[in-house]
Amino acid sequence: MIKQNTPYKGNDSELLALKENTTRLVYEINMSFPDKRVEIHQQILPKLFKKLGINSWFEFPLNCDYGCFTEIGNDCYFNHHLSIGDGGKIKIGNNVIVGPYVGIYTAQHPLNSEQRKEGWQTVQDITIGNNVWIGANVTILSGVTIGDNAVIGAGSVVTKDIPTNTLAYGVPCKVIRKIK
Repeated sequence: MIKQNTPYKGNDSELLALKENTTRLVYEINMSFPDKRVEIHQQILPKLFKKLGINSWFEFPLNCDYGCFTEIGNDCYFNHHLSIGDGGKIKIGNNVIVGPYVGIYTAQHPLNSEQRKEGWQTVQDITIGNNVWIGANVTILSGVTIGDNAVIGAGSVVTKDIPTNTLAYGVPCKVIRKIK
């Protein structure tokens, strides 16, 4: 796994090999016929992710950088067009609902253009707690933790931690109120 806050190059041969394997699995998932969805969930998705809990369901298409750095809990639902940029660890709890067109991204690129041209980047892990609802078109950026029972409103850009039992939304995403 890529270490948090440690510069690395995305074109490292080992990472490229991991990404190639993931690309093949994602292609197989996204090009499958609808009547093969249960088979895909039982046979292919467990090969993609580091951990895939029971009764978790994905609508396709799905995009994923590595998969092997992502852990998904039980009884989760992911709507179509989920994009997972998991150079860093992503941990998703149980009973999480994710709307369509959501992006979860652990990578950060340097502000310095020369370093970007050289391919340097870093990652920060993302944690999503239990019983979280993430609305449509939400972007979750590196280093964020979303607490248990939180609700993230549609269209939000989550740049900072969201506490447990809160409703948060906006660009940037901010806590609106506690949830009872």
